[in-house]
Amino acid sequence: MEPVLDAVALHLPVLPAEVQATLAPRPGERVLDCTLGMGGHAAAVLAAGATVVGIDRDPQARNLATGRLSEFSGRFAVRAGTFAEVVEDCVRNGERFDGVLADLGVSSLQLDDHGRGFSIRSEVRPDMRMGDDAEDALDLIDRLDEAGLADIIYQYGEERLSRRIARSIKRARAEGAVNTAAELAAVVRRAVPGHQPRHPALRTFQALRIAVNDELGQLDRLLAALPELLTPGGRAVLISFHSLEDRRVKLALRDHRGAGRISDAAKHPIIASDTESAANPRSASAKLRWAVR
Repeated sequence: MEPVLDAVALHLPVLPAEVQATLAPRPGERVLDCTLGMGGHAAAVLAAGATVVGIDRDPQARNLATGRLSEFSGRFAVRAGTFAEVVEDCVRNGERFDGVLADLGVSSLQLDDHGRGFSIRSEVRPDMRMGDDAEDALDLIDRLDEAGLADIIYQYGEERLSRRIARSIKRARAEGAVNTAAELAAVVRRAVPGHQPRHPALRTFQALRIAVNDELGQLDRLLAALPELLTPGGRAVLISFHSLEDRRVKLALRDHRGAGRISDAAKHPIIASDTESAANPRSASAKLRWAVR
């Protein structure tokens, strides 16, 4: 069996029971899965009898999910592109859904594939693109000056040592010492003094990944379109993995509810149980928020 197929078989979607309970898919309903990935959540929605339209910018993910969900081909369709672009097209075309799901951030497929350069241990170019339509992380580093790079690391990585890290990265890159993700991570480690409970490059890698893929801009566009995307009574479920995402989701849902564009929304996020966090460590930072039109 191919390694990528093993990944599909072993993939555990986060908060699966909570997603199904809040999304509540029913036969005959249409659900838009904005972050199809390997199709874990979509499989459960399809098993409940609903129709799913899945979006993914990653051609590998689209192919794997299509294969995995082939038994539901009559009720499953996939659309290529960023979810913001596809969602805005749906709104312009008057297309509405009974459910909308967005499981944000980098997918397990992308993170576990060391050939993509998302991991601090990857011995390949730090690409970090979720699709093929943007500059990669190394191009971004080269294009930005030191101050611009520091701003991205601070804003998207919430890294207080951003200026020191940016200075070290630019110097090492000029010396030809940063060509792989692992080399980039090593430069950041040397720039951060003292012992750290987590690898000090993780925040910088998060920042670069978010910038390369315009993740927060994509999320803002989805949140703006959300009320028009839902049918009356339609449900939206959004799962975030860090405070930058969760804050945007929380504030947008609050504003939509205050303006009467949605009728109800979660007051507090749903988080993974201790049992799930132990079985699937990536669920530990997940926060689920829901809304009803």
